[in-house]
Amino acid sequence: AQRLSGCDLLSDGSVRGSYRNGYDGRDFISFDLGSGRFVAADSAAEITRRRWEQEEAAEGLM
Repeated sequence: AQRLSGCDLLSDGSVRGSYRNGYDGRDFISFDLGSGRFVAADSAAEITRRRWEQEEAAEGLM
């Protein structure tokens, strides 16, 4: 499993954060800060997305 998180300073001075998880070199699930929701890359990740949203895992990312 791989996890990538970070933030970018944009040219207008605003900051954009990112969070992505991967497995075997492929995207698995990411977090969309704008909507406050997880985004599943495929049907297998959809199971994790539902569980994390039910557990309110996004609270720690915002």
